[in-house]
Amino acid sequence: MGIDQYMYETYYEDFDDIEDVEYIECKFDAIDFEDIKSCRFEKCQFRGCNFNGSSILNSAILNSSFRFSNFFSTTFTDCKLTGSSFIDTNISLIDITGGDWSYTDLSQQDFSKKKFVKTDFSGSDFSFTNLTQASIDECLFIGTRFLDTLLIKTDIRGSKFDGNIVHTKMKDTKIDLEQAILIAGTKGATFTP
Repeated sequence: MGIDQYMYETYYEDFDDIEDVEYIECKFDAIDFEDIKSCRFEKCQFRGCNFNGSSILNSAILNSSFRFSNFFSTTFTDCKLTGSSFIDTNISLIDITGGDWSYTDLSQQDFSKKKFVKTDFSGSDFSFTNLTQASIDECLFIGTRFLDTLLIKTDIRGSKFDGNIVHTKMKDTKIDLEQAILIAGTKGATFTP
């Protein structure tokens, strides 16, 4: 069975569960989405869409933009959102497990008390994002932009960072030895065992 493909279309009707469908450069205006499985959205625009309670599984949403959309209790599992942005959209109540969120604009979000596991956030923008009391386990943050990002009482042990981590605000942050050496190195210190 082949994958259905739609290009350059605009949608105004609500969607039931969708699976194995590809949308390229499509527009979705004020659409209610239910569950999404193994779909691909590329260079799409989502404006005023409702993803509340949706489960998005093994799907790619690439170089797409979300404006004024709702994501209450939405789960993303093993999804790829490379290059996507969330503008005037609050995604603080989503759950992310696995996947590739590299080069995604996640700035100005409140992810306090959230848990992120095995997700690639390399090159993403976390500027002015609140990660207070979050648990970030085995995630990748290489080339990630941090500007006034809050890591207050956050557990980041087991995740990989580069020198950009110094642009975060930390207090009572749980870090591992590798992260401690990295942070010390950015301040001119050298680790000697």
